[in-house]
Amino acid sequence: MIGSSVFVNLALMTAVSIIFPVILAIWWVKTRNEKVSTILIGAATWFVFAIVLESIPKSILFNPALPTGKAVMGNAVLCTVFGCLLAGVFEETGRFVVFKTILRNRTNKETAISHGIGHGGFEAIFVMGITGIQYIIYASMINLGTFNELIEQAKAMGTDTSAMKKLPEQIMSFTLGNVFLNISERVFAVLLHIGLSILVFYAVKRSKIQLYILSVALHALFDVPAALYQFVIIKEMYIVEIIFAVYATVFFILMLKLFYKKDDNHTDIVIPGYVSEE
Repeated sequence: MIGSSVFVNLALMTAVSIIFPVILAIWWVKTRNEKVSTILIGAATWFVFAIVLESIPKSILFNPALPTGKAVMGNAVLCTVFGCLLAGVFEETGRFVVFKTILRNRTNKETAISHGIGHGGFEAIFVMGITGIQYIIYASMINLGTFNELIEQAKAMGTDTSAMKKLPEQIMSFTLGNVFLNISERVFAVLLHIGLSILVFYAVKRSKIQLYILSVALHALFDVPAALYQFVIIKEMYIVEIIFAVYATVFFILMLKLFYKKDDNHTDIVIPGYVSEE
């Protein structure tokens, strides 16, 4: 049986994953008089490029039923390199494309942060919020005795159920500490995404493709500790979270100082074809 404290912890994580990005977005829009549509475009950017488009090469490279999948997933180096690079390439290309097209007329520096809030905020809702809701449903099914039926149905469809069989134990051991780790990870991930949006925004605004390439590399590097944890190269999750926190915070501060705060005159750095909406 799953105890009531686990349900409380899962509900708390789910609520925070939704409330935090929503409050952050409302605060930013109100204090900076920013467009809500920019935040929504940031959210759409993450979904289209990270979930829809990135899933295409992932279905080839990380499918254990294919020779490519077996080769990649059986090699820690290949799995880490491809996994991290795919995230960097697709998400940063998404930012680059959107800043060059849909948001090309929004040249005020606040646009970068608005997009980053939408991008990182929606990821938090989708990753942590959806996971929380799924775990609550699974926990309810476990208590009702219907979870095994779900496993049998999945097995009958030819699905690998090894991960599903581990879920009851994972959910049962979900503590308040896990909630804190998940929330802190998402907060720092949002900081990282805001910083990356700033970097790619100025890659477009200053017509410097090297800044876009740098964003891909830095994004991929951020994902490396998590990949190393999966292969038990890093054995403690708290070490991964500390690396996340330091990396994201330092990167965010650097982007603010190097780009955002120096752009006081919104018309001083404009690429051809840009028309300010201000």
